[in-house]
Amino acid sequence: MTLRVDLTGLMEVAIGHAGIHDAELDQIAGRAHAARDHIAALRRDGAIGWLDLPDDAGAARAAMDWARDLPPEVDTVVVLGIGGSSLGPQAVYAALAPAYDVARPRSPGMPRRLLFPDNSDPATFRALLDTVDLERTQFVAITKSGSTSETAAQLLIVADRVPDDRITAITDPERGALRRVARERGWRTFDIPPNVGGRFSVLSPVGLVPAAAAGLDVMGLLEGARAMRDRVAGADLRDNPALMIAALLYLHATSRRRPMVVMMPYADALYAMGDWFRQLWAESLGKRGRGSTPIVSRGATDQHSQLQLYADGPDDKVYLFVAPAERGPDLVIPRGGLAGVPEWGYLAGRRMGELIDAQLRGTLASLRAAGRPTALVTLDRIDAPSLGAFAMLFEAATAFAGPLFEVDPFDQPGVERAKRLAYGALGRDGYEREARELADAPAGDPRYCL
Repeated sequence: MTLRVDLTGLMEVAIGHAGIHDAELDQIAGRAHAARDHIAALRRDGAIGWLDLPDDAGAARAAMDWARDLPPEVDTVVVLGIGGSSLGPQAVYAALAPAYDVARPRSPGMPRRLLFPDNSDPATFRALLDTVDLERTQFVAITKSGSTSETAAQLLIVADRVPDDRITAITDPERGALRRVARERGWRTFDIPPNVGGRFSVLSPVGLVPAAAAGLDVMGLLEGARAMRDRVAGADLRDNPALMIAALLYLHATSRRRPMVVMMPYADALYAMGDWFRQLWAESLGKRGRGSTPIVSRGATDQHSQLQLYADGPDDKVYLFVAPAERGPDLVIPRGGLAGVPEWGYLAGRRMGELIDAQLRGTLASLRAAGRPTALVTLDRIDAPSLGAFAMLFEAATAFAGPLFEVDPFDQPGVERAKRLAYGALGRDGYEREARELADAPAGDPRYCL
């Protein structure tokens, strides 16, 4: 087992009536099992494919072969993508690569540093292009639809500056502008399965190709995800960690009026996984006035900015803590020198890992004493199998939560609406109605424009 889930702090046994009673779990068990069975049926029918990604060792081998065959002078890979095409690979890289990897000197060959410009801010993207050595850089464009405007804009600029062999495309196997252009230009391509949505794609080439370029353990990612997938596929509610997370977060959101979920990793390497979870949960479940709002905090940093609110402000949040059981190489705080300062002496001889673990224990205890609902996900260590298991756990929990909230967790109508209006603003053919809608939008009221 690569990770453990402790949900005690969400229950009545820990925080009294603020928690969920066993009887409430029993009452929702039938709906939870129906949600699990619904997701299983979608998988059997081929409507969703993310549950099968851990079985595709061929995709991992292809990613590793591509990375190995990159020219040895390439020391940087820039990932052009946004949303699910960027957050997943970023989270894997942040967790598994050495800290500050982008600043480390490189030698020819593996591993490469990864950069994620992500947004369409021209100041950021221009600075990136001015900073990297284009002759030592490979660009990987990721968009399933092939038409994502932010990624298309970045790619148009890059393609004007680098030769075709320095661009790789990850997109739909058959459709879309990126697939068409990649064929015309002879770019190396990888397929995103048509039945895998962007926010569920971290275990597809979307996540595997950048991870392979950075020399990370892509087979281990799939191994951990496969073990977790099998663990949550058919078990009853109380034996299924993903189903329990879905049911308890749903109950807290609906029956306890806690419509926000704070994920707080106590390891810098896992903070980007919080960003990944935020998109996954928000875009999957925030529909028709339903769902709950995900928030990301960093432990222990945000003990000094958010904890006052969490412990003593509105009781409208659930707190999911994430930490590794083993932190790897540690630092011992010296006994001599400044350790003689009376106020600091208690730290002498301690490890820094002990400090952050103590801060986690203190935060959990303080929130529980205040009657605030908490849960703790503990990874054995920050490695590829644990990270793969973590990704699968929360993908499954999100999918199971969809039927409980009575929404489709695999569409994003609100996002698509904003995209259409943006296309109208940019004069794209076929979006004239959206352009008129924007032109007819009322101007700001002078009374409120200061």
